[in-house]
Amino acid sequence: MKYLLKTLGYYAIFIVLITFICSLLNLVGVNSTITNLLLFIFNILAFFILGFKNGKKVTSKGYIAGLKMSGLFILVLIIINLFTAKKILALATIIYYIVLILAGVAGSMMGINKKDASEQ
Repeated sequence: MKYLLKTLGYYAIFIVLITFICSLLNLVGVNSTITNLLLFIFNILAFFILGFKNGKKVTSKGYIAGLKMSGLFILVLIIINLFTAKKILALATIIYYIVLILAGVAGSMMGINKKDASEQ
């Protein structure tokens, strides 16, 4: 659990940085569609990488570890969404969250399979 909270802190820092970068892109005049796409891709990569690191820490059942990690991060995103958006759960948002959960689970399952022989 302590590792998940530490990882949640890393994800919070990532969210702040990506928000800053996207805000700068919007100020420069980049289309908001491109900014949203970049945000989506960076979130998928963050979930996958953090899932991969989480998978290297667990001993078995990487998909459950990925679900726990992704579920915690999705909960954070839902809380942020409650304060910032008018639509709470639209179909596009649910699909977005499902893709992020699948990225975290896939990363965790790959991480558990890529352990070094000395770690097992």
